[in-house]
Amino acid sequence: MRHLSRPSKEGALFTERGSEGQVSAVGSSSPADPSLAGVADAGEAKPKRRKRAAATLGEAAGGWRTAIGSRLSRLDLAPDLGSDIGSRRWLRGVATLVGLSAVAIAAFPGFSAVEAAPAMRIDDRVRDEFRSQMILPLALGADSGRRMGATLAVQPLASAPERPSLDLVATLAQGDGFDRMLRRAGVSRDEAVLIAGMVGGAVDLDSIEPGTQVDITLGRRAAPDAPRPVDALSFRARFDLQLVVERRGDRLALDPRPIKVDTTPLRIRARVGDSLYRSARAAGAPPSAVQQFLRTIGTELDMNREISAGDEFDMIVDYRRAATGEVEVGDLVYAAIIRGDRPRKQMMRFGREGQFYDASGEGAAQDGLVAPVPGAITSRYGMRRHPILGYRRMHSGLDFRARHGTPIYAATDGTVNFAGRNGGYGNFVRIRHGGNLSTGYAHMSRIAVRNGEQVRRGQVIGYVGSTGLSTGPHLHYEMYRGGQKIDPASVRFVNRAQLSGQDLVNFREQLVRLQLVEPGAALSDLPQDPAEQDEPVREIDRIENRQKVS
Repeated sequence: MRHLSRPSKEGALFTERGSEGQVSAVGSSSPADPSLAGVADAGEAKPKRRKRAAATLGEAAGGWRTAIGSRLSRLDLAPDLGSDIGSRRWLRGVATLVGLSAVAIAAFPGFSAVEAAPAMRIDDRVRDEFRSQMILPLALGADSGRRMGATLAVQPLASAPERPSLDLVATLAQGDGFDRMLRRAGVSRDEAVLIAGMVGGAVDLDSIEPGTQVDITLGRRAAPDAPRPVDALSFRARFDLQLVVERRGDRLALDPRPIKVDTTPLRIRARVGDSLYRSARAAGAPPSAVQQFLRTIGTELDMNREISAGDEFDMIVDYRRAATGEVEVGDLVYAAIIRGDRPRKQMMRFGREGQFYDASGEGAAQDGLVAPVPGAITSRYGMRRHPILGYRRMHSGLDFRARHGTPIYAATDGTVNFAGRNGGYGNFVRIRHGGNLSTGYAHMSRIAVRNGEQVRRGQVIGYVGSTGLSTGPHLHYEMYRGGQKIDPASVRFVNRAQLSGQDLVNFREQLVRLQLVEPGAALSDLPQDPAEQDEPVREIDRIENRQKVS
């Protein structure tokens, strides 16, 4: 029978009673017992104590953890925020939530890209060094100018050799001289003057458009301080002319090279549809030509009422094509509206002034009557009470409100037949027009025309004032037919030019030639001039960039 007993003062943990009733101590031996059993029992006691100590430490840690957990649970740091809202327990839970949220936000990772540091810093100098060690064609970037890497075998030169030739592109600026442009590119004064004289003998230097680019090739210097001589020079002097200057032996020679140009006009014809502008643009008409077409036809026909979607528009535009591939689009030269395969209205540009005429040789309609001043009408034609005289009398014109000094314009073309002081009219101008009509302008502060002078529609003839019988600055405007005053608001002038004689014959011949042009004929392939076909160039020459000279 075994039973547990309290440990003795000597440290025995267990006692065992044998069958003979004797009691022996396990794990302890008497100091006076030298037997092997006692020695063995003493050796086993030390590991057991270590295990017991470790177990005791683990039990203590568990006890501490349990105690801390118990205390924390009593603190109730994370209560249910859905109940007892507003109580101290609820506020404590809110504080816990805010604190944990702040910690989470503080530890939140950023969104910036993670960049790996390069193994070494590579700048332009290092990059050029790498490229100098490679064997690459120029097209792949081997243009550092270095022939080999800088090793101990490289010996510096006393002076760097110059290129045998230098290619430049010079641009003729606005108001610039041709010789000044050449000198700015590095050409010597004597050669610049010589070349400018040669070019001026072929074309007018003033006719060369600003922005024209000149390709220049400069040769090797005769001396270190001497300017480079011109080996070659070429530029597009006109749309149909290329000028080339070449060095032949010891002298420069000019070689004019005419360029074949096709001047077939561009004719476009299509249905008006929902929008004439959109239909014309869809048919390939240039925007500027479409706008000119609308303005020209709009002076003769009401675009909204007199042109239907089933009508056709017919336009011809100046169009030039060079054998080198360039295209130059000019102005509108012909405009027509076709209805039922018959032209309803035809207009063609003719003469030095570029005015449009219809098929009969009559010029486009132009409103000859313009407002004499940009102001509102304050008093119309008819009977009224005079503001100064105080009784009713005929007001024989229109009064326009305007400030003192406002310019007064001629209502249409005519001849001044009176300019001066005229009683109650004050400073007064009277202009005689065609059709036995005249106009008068009163109360001017100053007159700007003379008697007998020819004036054009819209020309300034004086300035608003308050001279004569007037209560303030304004313009009194009158109109006369056969010397009798009429209501100016009842008259609408129309100016039309009329061709006659040889001009009319030339006009009709040109109209017939234009109508023979086929639509789209100018867009056919133009054979390339064999003289303009260049030989294939090397890859190194094709990718070479010429230096720009500003």
